Amino acid sequence: MTIICSLLFTAMLITVIISIIQQNKIQLIGALLLSFIALMLLLFRYKIVLFDDMMMIYEWKMFAMLPSVIYYNDIQEISIKNKHCVMISHKKKNYIYVFDAQKFIDTYKELNKK
Repeated sequence: MTIICSLLFTAMLITVIISIIQQNKIQLIGALLLSFIALMLLLFRYKIVLFDDMMMIYEWKMFAMLPSVIYYNDIQEISIKNKHCVMISHKKKNYIYVFDAQKFIDTYKELNKK
């Protein structure tokens, strides 16, 4: 996903430069908006924040990546899908992508004991 977002951002910047040269304002505005969206996806996607009583994840809702809060006492099951993917079952199932799934599970268990 990072590579795709990087390529999309680069392509949109090239389109911005071309539209500036051609003095096409509508294409310039569209390319600027799309490059901004690609930049936001590149910088802020799949960030997870752990608190003492909840975790905040970002998930796709409709057409945007928006924050979602999962309270620890709502979690029914948490399991490792692979080295970088964790599945959390609460009101629904969420797949969270992390650098180290085992460390994420250990941190969750440590925070859950408190």
